[in-house]
Amino acid sequence: MTAPVSLPLPVPVAVCGLTGRMAGVVRQAVLAAPDLALSARLSLRPPAPGLDEDGPAEGRPAPPVVHRLAELPDPHPVIVDFTAEEATADLLDQARTVPCALVIGTSGLGDRHRRLLAEVGRSRPVVVAANYSLALLAVTRFVQDLAARSDDSWQAGVGDLHFAGKRDRPSSTARHLAAAWQDARGPGAPAPDITSFRLGDALSEHRVVAAGTGEHVEVLHRMADRRAFLPGVLRAIRYAATAGPGVRSLADVVDAPVPGPR
Repeated sequence: MTAPVSLPLPVPVAVCGLTGRMAGVVRQAVLAAPDLALSARLSLRPPAPGLDEDGPAEGRPAPPVVHRLAELPDPHPVIVDFTAEEATADLLDQARTVPCALVIGTSGLGDRHRRLLAEVGRSRPVVVAANYSLALLAVTRFVQDLAARSDDSWQAGVGDLHFAGKRDRPSSTARHLAAAWQDARGPGAPAPDITSFRLGDALSEHRVVAAGTGEHVEVLHRMADRRAFLPGVLRAIRYAATAGPGVRSLADVVDAPVPGPR
């Protein structure tokens, strides 16, 4: 077994976004982690007058807000981004010339983002995942195993339910689960149908339904609180702080040795 890489402490972390709900959840988790330090809040949009939604935590002053990667106070931070497609593209453009590690969880990324991710990943660690839930990772592995072991009579579909204001449809997680099934089935396999609903204030729900001759299987993952993402996000931050260049998935992070303190 490969020995864990030493982790320099505390790990400087900059979180993208000032008003996003996931950004706020990540910031509070970083502030609460003894081995991490929230060194900056990064907003790639022009500043809004008087916008500073995070006050001091436990007597500590709020970290500075910066508007470009080059303005970050730490030379080699881990950047966490759960914003929007346009902001993530801008972040990746800037990251080509600024040394940093990246943890990306933005939904709805397309071909342009994948090209930028590959380019940036040639010189620094980048962790990107459609969903940072460790439970969803287990669901994905189950879907892959079922697809690989079932006979040709089996087919699958994916249900995707999110709150009414979610922009991308289907979600990145739904597409990820459909791809997991299709890839495990082998070359030429049809992609599962995805049915998406954008209703009310439900956070997220993904259901994979698979059926063959005489039987069917359903697996449901329901997210009721964004804090459920945090174990995966924090693990990705610690991984990215010591990893070498390359674009990695959450599965890569989980399968790697856990870094030890330096």
